[in-house]
Amino acid sequence: METDPDAAWRPTCTPRSVVAGEFRQLNSPGLMLVRLDLTGIAGEPGRLRELVVAVQLLRRARLLVDYELDLFGGSPRFATIRENLAVLRAIVADGTTAATFTIRPTDGQCSPWVDEYRERLKASIGPWLTRLSDELADDWAEVVMGERQIYGPSGVAAHRIALQRLTLRSNTELLNLVADSAREFELTGDTRLLDDEFVRPRITLLTESMLALRNRFLTARAAAQASAAAPASAQAAKNVVPLRRVG
Repeated sequence: METDPDAAWRPTCTPRSVVAGEFRQLNSPGLMLVRLDLTGIAGEPGRLRELVVAVQLLRRARLLVDYELDLFGGSPRFATIRENLAVLRAIVADGTTAATFTIRPTDGQCSPWVDEYRERLKASIGPWLTRLSDELADDWAEVVMGERQIYGPSGVAAHRIALQRLTLRSNTELLNLVADSAREFELTGDTRLLDDEFVRPRITLLTESMLALRNRFLTARAAAQASAAAPASAQAAKNVVPLRRVG
């Protein structure tokens, strides 16, 4: 039987198992990330509430939340997009997880109207998902690793707050853009909200903010490490025993 090499450090569970206390790895030493199985949640209010509670419990355990969601998954309709957006908002609402999703081909199983919107959306926000959301996810992994060090890197608490604000801003703008453009396209068959002249400046501004925040954190951490190393080096120098010449 094949085993998943990622299973030990990135276990998969359902929101229901987390809420019911059946996810036994929740308090495992060294566990940093949990992948949530989102099957069957979209469009089900009860299971959506379970998801909200499960995410809160994982947050309290200082665990990163991973997931995979096809925005057009299920029956590819505009109603499906709204349902999947509700799932995404439940996961990323507090800004400690970057909003991301896949836009897979519909294989002709939807109306030409939905398929055209899918193509427009994919072309418009692709850089948002790859250049911004993925990079924010990496930054959150860095934060969690820093918090788990014995002393933690200098400034990690302040960096977490700033990163959370930036991630929340990116998530809100991205999901609102999808919701508003989908609504407009459904009603009129077109939308200018996805035009490059409107979307690209937003991606650029958020990306620049992310890079500036990351550089400030790395600079502060390097300075703190250098400062901590200096006294140790000085003490080591004092403890050096001079060699005596024999003979």
